[in-house]
Amino acid sequence: MLRLQASLTGLAVVIALLVSGGSPATAVSALLGGLVVLVPALVYARIAYAKRHVPPAELIKAHFLAEAVKFCLTVLLSGAVLASFKDLSVAGFLGGFFAAISGYGFGLLIKN
Repeated sequence: MLRLQASLTGLAVVIALLVSGGSPATAVSALLGGLVVLVPALVYARIAYAKRHVPPAELIKAHFLAEAVKFCLTVLLSGAVLASFKDLSVAGFLGGFFAAISGYGFGLLIKN
């Protein structure tokens, strides 16, 4: 799942470069949009899968905690990017964000 999201973020960066005529601000914006999804997903994986061979109730608690942390981290990172980068291309940022987040849906359709 994380590899797919990273690949889709890379694709969004390439598309942003092509559509914007090579504007680095748009490409960086797309990259940041993807990272706003990818970093919390990595944190989710670390929290949710830290414990193995424990009772199911404990696993469910870990997943709920991981999801809450992922949500808060996504909101905080989005706010930090929007507040910090004055040259941000909103279209590029949202393109990278939605490209990476679509990895969740595509991940369900792909058989391992």
